[in-house]
Amino acid sequence: MDRKSEKRKQAIVVLHEIYGVNQFVKEKYQKYIEAGYDVFCPNMIDRASFSYEESKEAYDFFINNVGFEVYKEVSDFVNELKDKYNNVFIIGFSVGATIAWRCSENTLCSGIVACYGSRIRDYTNINPICPTLLIFANEDSFDVHALVCQLQDKQHLSILECDAQHGFLDPYSKRYNDKQSRLAEEAITCFINECTK
Repeated sequence: MDRKSEKRKQAIVVLHEIYGVNQFVKEKYQKYIEAGYDVFCPNMIDRASFSYEESKEAYDFFINNVGFEVYKEVSDFVNELKDKYNNVFIIGFSVGATIAWRCSENTLCSGIVACYGSRIRDYTNINPICPTLLIFANEDSFDVHALVCQLQDKQHLSILECDAQHGFLDPYSKRYNDKQSRLAEEAITCFINECTK
């Protein structure tokens, strides 16, 4: 699912959750197109999306068939896009956020937004080179505050902790939080606008 136009100067790569390219991701994709970006949404699981009820199957499929090393392919894709665009951003959700975080050492990336990437805790050695915004839900499967304390002094890094649960940006999820979602979306817009000044 890609949208290209010769006239546009900004590109966004959207990285999905374990479920794949589902309705939530398609709506994000459309939103960024309407905002004037060329949008690329690689289907990292290379199949139809899983339902939310299939979360265990989706997670197992992602770990066994994709894994977090896919960040190398995403980073290479950013390098290709940088030949055509002034700015290339990555916005990732959950596993996509962890992959985005792993791409933050790519000097050609204009900015990273990583939303509730719980496995970021496995990659705390990464030092972002490009502007990076991490958005965490304070109710997650690990100690979010401890991770934030561990990361907060890194250069080029901004962190937003939201009073919500993992997946709170997704209106199709039971964990959707309208108020916190609006706050996070506003932070993302401000972050990207700052990066393109």
